[in-house]
Amino acid sequence: MKKPGARVIIVIAVLFLLFFLNSPFADPAARATSEKPEIIRTTLKNGMRVVLKENHSAPVSAFQVWVKAGSADENPGEAGISHLIEHMLFKGTDKRRPGEIARDIEGYGGHINAYTGYDYTVYHVEIASRYQEQGLSVLADAVQHPRFDAQELAREKEVVIEEIKMGEDDPERALHRALFKTSFQRHPYGRPVIGYADSVRGISRKAIVDYYRQWYCPKNMVFVGVGDFKAPELLARVKAFFTTSSRSLPVRQRVAEPSQNAFRPLVMQQEVKERYFALGFHIPGVRAEDTYALDLLAACLGQGDSSLLAQELRLKRGWVSSVYASAFTPRDPGLFVIGGSFQPGTVRQGIAEISAVLARIKGEGIKEADLRKARVMVETAFTYDRETVEGEAGKLGWFETVMGDATKEQAYLEGIARVGAAKIQEVAAKYLRPENLTLCLLIPKAAGEEVEARALPSWVGGITAISPSDNEPKGIRKAVLENGITVLLKEDHSVPVAGIAAVFLGGVRFEKEKEAGITRFLAEMMTKGTASFNAVQFAQEVDSLGATLEAFSGRNSFGVQAKGLSKDFPQLVRLLGEVVATPAFPAHELERVRDEILAAQREERDSMVAWTMQLLRETLYKRHPYHLNVLGEEKTIRHIGRRDLIQYYKHYALPQNMVVAISGDVSWEEAFASLQTALGGMREGHFSPPPIPQESRGGTARGKSKREEMTQGKEQVHLALGFLGTTLRDQDRFPLEVLEAAIGGQGGRFFTQLRDKEGLAYVTAFFVRADLDPGYLGVYVATSPAKVEQALQGMERIIKEVRDQGISQEELDRAKASLIGNYEIGHQSPLAMASTMAFDERYGLGGDFYQQYPRAIEHVTVEDVLRVARKYLTLDSSSMVVVRPARP
Repeated sequence: MKKPGARVIIVIAVLFLLFFLNSPFADPAARATSEKPEIIRTTLKNGMRVVLKENHSAPVSAFQVWVKAGSADENPGEAGISHLIEHMLFKGTDKRRPGEIARDIEGYGGHINAYTGYDYTVYHVEIASRYQEQGLSVLADAVQHPRFDAQELAREKEVVIEEIKMGEDDPERALHRALFKTSFQRHPYGRPVIGYADSVRGISRKAIVDYYRQWYCPKNMVFVGVGDFKAPELLARVKAFFTTSSRSLPVRQRVAEPSQNAFRPLVMQQEVKERYFALGFHIPGVRAEDTYALDLLAACLGQGDSSLLAQELRLKRGWVSSVYASAFTPRDPGLFVIGGSFQPGTVRQGIAEISAVLARIKGEGIKEADLRKARVMVETAFTYDRETVEGEAGKLGWFETVMGDATKEQAYLEGIARVGAAKIQEVAAKYLRPENLTLCLLIPKAAGEEVEARALPSWVGGITAISPSDNEPKGIRKAVLENGITVLLKEDHSVPVAGIAAVFLGGVRFEKEKEAGITRFLAEMMTKGTASFNAVQFAQEVDSLGATLEAFSGRNSFGVQAKGLSKDFPQLVRLLGEVVATPAFPAHELERVRDEILAAQREERDSMVAWTMQLLRETLYKRHPYHLNVLGEEKTIRHIGRRDLIQYYKHYALPQNMVVAISGDVSWEEAFASLQTALGGMREGHFSPPPIPQESRGGTARGKSKREEMTQGKEQVHLALGFLGTTLRDQDRFPLEVLEAAIGGQGGRFFTQLRDKEGLAYVTAFFVRADLDPGYLGVYVATSPAKVEQALQGMERIIKEVRDQGISQEELDRAKASLIGNYEIGHQSPLAMASTMAFDERYGLGGDFYQQYPRAIEHVTVEDVLRVARKYLTLDSSSMVVVRPARP
């Protein structure tokens, strides 16, 4: 049962469950209808549905307004109007000017945003609970009293058109649009949620106002609140803020999609590096009984490293760099999607193997072990959803809006529990038929392999080969194991989940030019076999717990992160210990991982944002290893061998270089004992970091640099202006981060001036990155070729303004509140807290730095910000990167 997102619809949606529900709050002025504990459902006099749930595990609240209208409710000629209205609701009300809505929320450290789907549009705020009334006030004003200013509308159309162009430059989005357009030839699910450039350009203010009045009335809205509040008090505020009267709703008219009776192939060739694929089978909507079995079938097929498709295509054969399966079940009939990307030269055999796997399921069914694992994954996803108030609010809003009742989560889980292997076999045979299939391929123009649509039916023939027969967190405890491993624990018993992070110094910072990417190679290999498990067995062990366990690498470190239910903590630590202490680096996995990293490099080249930022780092750093790509280069990855990985591991994966942090529902005694068992025998050694060449600093002595690149098959120009920055331990990082919060974001100068006022770009960003050695900061803008010079001038103009004048006291106060509020919001989950503790401890800041950070931000003054702006924003020593579309 999957929900479409705002931009990318085919995703594996979060599955939801709350196990214990208490009695409803009786409102004498409204109709209380739920008998479920904890979740309060009621209806205001004006018809607006209200769903509330108290959650006091963190001082954070989430408020959402769900409008029961999305792109599927639009007329064909106004495609994209729902999404355009979503943008316009942030462009001013009678009380607030354009930009003030986002600025007001960010000024209190919160987030406000929105997204549009096929069946609904959602406006959401997450804010520290101390500012919840202010957040509620802003959200209610934006939703009920938009001005739809004509000049703002004209500018915002240009912004949305830039967003459309950005989507056209993204291969996976392009593939998704093609899959839905080909699958849904009459139903509005075949149109992109964002619309088309021509349709958006033609939308008038009158059409906007008419659509808003038609669908944006209380009877068609749901308010959801989850967080640190008293439900009776919040309900009273909601009644006071949401006062507009209701109107009669129009009859919802959607054209039904006829049954598909023939296989539909589509092959597209573009300037991409990877070979992307998507198979879509028509399936019923979310209210159908088959939904439960389809969700479990998707989990068995393509969710987790031990899923059937991952085992057959990636782990055993190395034919794909990624593969997934998802049951997209919206209000109307949806799609069962299998997608991913093939390695070079494997498209035909990859499609044939997918067909063979589906045929085996239809003919032989699935194993009970796979079904049990799928159920565990569903159940743990429900539990993980409770980690943040925003996630829980989103779940309740979806159930109330789409299913008609926020308390139907339990019924959904009961439906999952009823499904047996025979039912999964039945739905596979019922829906995964070739005449019900649309297959889309997006391959490079110069792929060196011919793929024609007419050849595809023979490749998928195997699909029919077989017929169907509320406690507060405690403080941190710290200890050192006998072999030198530092251990940190922060107990938090509010959710039965534990997060673990193991961190070593390393990463790009320790790499040499000829071995660029070796840390990423090492991290990927660490989970591909240990002393006790091969890659498939290890993935099965993790998935059987409904847990996640992944190795990572970055610019300054590498390590392992894991999350699972607290009842499984000893087993989770045992698995983490296997990866950290006894990785086997099996030779037969080496080439598969090498191919996956090379595929990731190609995907990075397809992502213009990622590629532009990599080019900026290469331009900024001439001597320091930070100029190297975390993914390495093709030639270095091809050269790295098993011996190189083992040598790197022995050099840096040492107890003295390791911090393990745990946060969650675990006692100190259990944590220490489990870690001692799993890691106490890890070999000791002398940790010796390599010499690291540093960049020269010093204004004009460094000089100004510019790099221009051309790229094929893209629409936009990507601009990045960068400067060398400071370190994590330097006090300058705090005023720099305040500067980022002040002039970045939706309320900042780059967004409001370059996007809102001048319509020069859809995406603008001001970024600051501090590292163990000096990091970098700068501006990123994506714009149209015709607007490049204006955008460049605007970027430099704002930089000069900030360098000469600094920021105002109002901007300072808003930025500090934003940073502190974001910090509180970002550390709700146990894994997020464990990761922060581990990184901070290993980077020399101390595991309790998260307690010091808000105080450091509070002490920043406008004078501090002006000082660092003048120190670091030096145009004479800046680096500029321009990535342009190649001329035809």
